[in-house]
Amino acid sequence: MKRFNVCFLVTGMLLLAFLSSCQPRKKAIDISNGKWTFHDAGSDKVLKATVPGCVHTDLLNNGEIPDPYYRTNEDSLQWIGKKDWVYETEFTVNPDILKMDNVEMVFKGLDTYADVYLNDVNIINTDNFFREWRHGIKPLLNKGKNKLKIKFTSPVKIDSILAAQAKIKLPYDYAYTRKPAYHFGWDWGPVFVTQGVWQPVLIEGWNNARFSNMRIYQESLTEKEAKIILMFEVESDIDDYVTISAVCENTGEHQSNSFYFHKGKNKAGLFFTIKNPELWWPNGLGDHPLYGFKAEMKKDYQTIDTISDRTGLRTVELVQEPDKWGKSFYFKVNGVPVFMKGANYIPMDMFVDRPTDEDYKRMIKNVVDANMNMLRVWGGGFYEKDIFYDLCDENGILVWQDFMFACDMYPGDKHFTDNVKKEAEYQVKRLRNHPSLAMWCGNNEIFEGWHHWGWTKAYNKKDSATVWNNYLKIFEKILPDVVHMNDPQRFYWPSSPLTNWGEVANTEGDLHYWGVWHGQYPFEYFTKPEHIGRFVSEYGFQSLPDMSTIKKFTLPEDRHIDSEVMKAHQKHRIGYPVIDKYFKWYYNKPKDFESYVYLSQVMQAYGIGMGIEAHRRARPMCMGTLYWQLDDVWPVASWSSVDYYGKWKALHYKVKELYKPVLVSPFEEDGKLNVYIVSDKKEDTEAVLTVELYDFNGKLINKYGKSLTIPANSSKVYFTENIKSLPNNHTVNDLVMVAKVITPEKTLAENEFFFVKPKDLALKKPNIKLKTEKNETGYKLTVTTDTFAKDVYLSTENGEGFFTKNYFDIIPGIPVVLNLETDSTYDDVAKVIKVMSLVDSY
Repeated sequence: MKRFNVCFLVTGMLLLAFLSSCQPRKKAIDISNGKWTFHDAGSDKVLKATVPGCVHTDLLNNGEIPDPYYRTNEDSLQWIGKKDWVYETEFTVNPDILKMDNVEMVFKGLDTYADVYLNDVNIINTDNFFREWRHGIKPLLNKGKNKLKIKFTSPVKIDSILAAQAKIKLPYDYAYTRKPAYHFGWDWGPVFVTQGVWQPVLIEGWNNARFSNMRIYQESLTEKEAKIILMFEVESDIDDYVTISAVCENTGEHQSNSFYFHKGKNKAGLFFTIKNPELWWPNGLGDHPLYGFKAEMKKDYQTIDTISDRTGLRTVELVQEPDKWGKSFYFKVNGVPVFMKGANYIPMDMFVDRPTDEDYKRMIKNVVDANMNMLRVWGGGFYEKDIFYDLCDENGILVWQDFMFACDMYPGDKHFTDNVKKEAEYQVKRLRNHPSLAMWCGNNEIFEGWHHWGWTKAYNKKDSATVWNNYLKIFEKILPDVVHMNDPQRFYWPSSPLTNWGEVANTEGDLHYWGVWHGQYPFEYFTKPEHIGRFVSEYGFQSLPDMSTIKKFTLPEDRHIDSEVMKAHQKHRIGYPVIDKYFKWYYNKPKDFESYVYLSQVMQAYGIGMGIEAHRRARPMCMGTLYWQLDDVWPVASWSSVDYYGKWKALHYKVKELYKPVLVSPFEEDGKLNVYIVSDKKEDTEAVLTVELYDFNGKLINKYGKSLTIPANSSKVYFTENIKSLPNNHTVNDLVMVAKVITPEKTLAENEFFFVKPKDLALKKPNIKLKTEKNETGYKLTVTTDTFAKDVYLSTENGEGFFTKNYFDIIPGIPVVLNLETDSTYDDVAKVIKVMSLVDSY
């Protein structure tokens, strides 16, 4: 932290003390944590409810339904989403609030069609999961008890009615409802159509005027200074002067001014200058300092409202300029081109109330630990909770934010589009101060779907034009206008991706490449130049979750691929047959179910790793790789790298290595082995490249070493050799080449190259030994072998503990050292660790 001006700091501290000593007239109470009940609208049976929450978790908590994720319970619980539900509570209002001139009831989130009654008077009728809802209630409040009733109507029913009434049928009925699309089922998720109060319910009272919003607008930024404007939206019920004062909590700088407000909505601003600002950088490129601002509004020397927020000082541009490949598509942060490394993020649960703050912290830690710098918040989920963006701010994770539209066409009537506009305005204003927010994207795969998925065949020429014009109205007019008016410094991209994966990769825009998996092409297609886009924002391959996770939703008799339970937890229509097809290409047939689980993860890491390396080698033509997908909404076979219970799959361990700032990537091209070194660092790096060839007995056959300077932001070949000359008269199926980039302090990057596919390796059963030592986080493990061991997987019986390295290779004579992080203590930890290698799975 730089030294700030002492005078500013002292003055600011005095102002902060003054601000904290003033009791604002605005008051709020949270009635979410009161006593709530709920019942089926067609039944008198009243049950205890939890708010925030949803009907499914409330039924589960009351013992009315079994675990929705267990075995095949999903099918038997579909009745819940088809019924209407009623939530009720009673509350008493603080007398101080009753004295306020203005009193509102605020619903931060209702799911979704809700008729709200306060003391038997209908005050709000909602139809959007993604919006905040407010209504003045002062005349309706009693001094004693007040009764709140919320009647929810099934989205399944309403979708059915709206679809039947529609003059032009849309591809899927979920389009009619502004609710997370994934609740209606996806190829990695079940169908659980939730209802309920999913965000807090507040009662707010205020006099004279109040802050509606504070925007921290970065007018300019240089190394010497940042010019900031605090832009306030103020609602007033008076025609009079008020004073707004604000302080930068980091520097102590404060500003103050008087403003004349008219009744209604008003705007005001205060100007700040931050000398020698500390820049916010993405993960891996620097620190992520945050500057906090706090403001108060006074009338007649008395505080009537306060507001605070924070931001990071940085510039983010999405650069699209003509170049020799077409048109660029890359992010420039603080003037530096940054290769984006990350994943697509979906909600962490089917029931959005279930993930805790600790769950969010663990998830973002997984992201940081895997050396990511970007997440794409996918458009079929929901605009995440505040803590998600706060954690991304704190950890340098940029966010590609989709608006919540995915894989469907949408209505274009005035009621629907007005609803969308209000949703977008609310969410853009809510999120725009976050430095992690990199861009807004209109939708997921709708442009591609319309042009390439056959939707147009269902329409005549006139109807087709209407549906397409509705698309243009939302994604080319309403949403970009909202972004331009409320967050003009951020880029808006109408649809991801720009072109279909079945074609040659686009020369501009982003790409979802699904030739691997959906197209069932070999993994090598990832490496073909015609399939590497300017920015690859989706690609993936399935695997099963960890065995400990599978045990949580199955019985022993369920644990085979053909069981009804395992089929129920595989939502892709031909998921297991696709995995089997790739097994035949790259691996031998797994000998049993547990081996199938293990091998599916090993193969996923192998294939997606091939894609990641190809994308990184291709910089600056390609400047981003976001695989599908980071996480799961329930325990399932899917494309995730971290399963529902937080267990790292082989892919996540692989990503941790391949997303390091420096990558060494051996790759066969035109009969030659080329060893690339890719650097995402801002500065040049002095290092040594070593290339070593071993046989499976651990014998070093030959070695190459060279000192070199690796330029910043570069990808270059540093070693080339004819592929046929490398084996040096040895058979190729028992050789491994190891490339490393080393500095005196540490190994920056390490990678392997094999001359044959995994199934053709001449592997022998290894004798793997563990040496253990207790340490502060659990146990230090030193792993050795007598013959080359491939994809060594360590586990405990119940999945307890975290291995800092896993699914690794061991060369005889070169131990692998890692930690088992655990709170448990064992007499002999080696006895509780199970070891499997590739040859053991056949």
